[in-house]
Amino acid sequence: MPFPIEDVLVNRKVAKVTLRGVRDKPGIAAIIFEELSSRGVNVEMIVTGASAKGRTDIAFLVLESQLDRIKEIEEEILEAVDARDINFDRKVALIVFYGGTEMAKTPGVAARIFNILAEAGVNIEMISTSIDSLSLVVREDRIEEAIFAIGENLGIEPREEYF
Repeated sequence: MPFPIEDVLVNRKVAKVTLRGVRDKPGIAAIIFEELSSRGVNVEMIVTGASAKGRTDIAFLVLESQLDRIKEIEEEILEAVDARDINFDRKVALIVFYGGTEMAKTPGVAARIFNILAEAGVNIEMISTSIDSLSLVVREDRIEEAIFAIGENLGIEPREEYF
């Protein structure tokens, strides 16, 4: 069976926002993302960490151009969810691998991609999957190595797209 990746997109105009030490209880995520939505902030990816002592970390990706909207309300968000702090990181890039539903039916897709990036010395900071895609966040200063390795190993040239 051929490897089911049809397209790879790269977006360098994203930023990672991490809320650390968020209270781990029902409704917290709703509070955070309703507030962001009310300010017109579109979230590209959300990853939560394992809960420890009733607290967790929530990291999410937004377009860099939306960071100012978040910074305007950062104190409100921190207070509303009793988070310890918030961190903004502009030096990341998003890589999205699209494979259609065949991707979900093919074992080892993620493992192969992870191995390709590991061999290129590219660390993955965030991972999100769906039935037809795999999204990864890497350091922006390693994106050229990632693009080269993907093209070399998968025969697919990643396209720059700012969505």
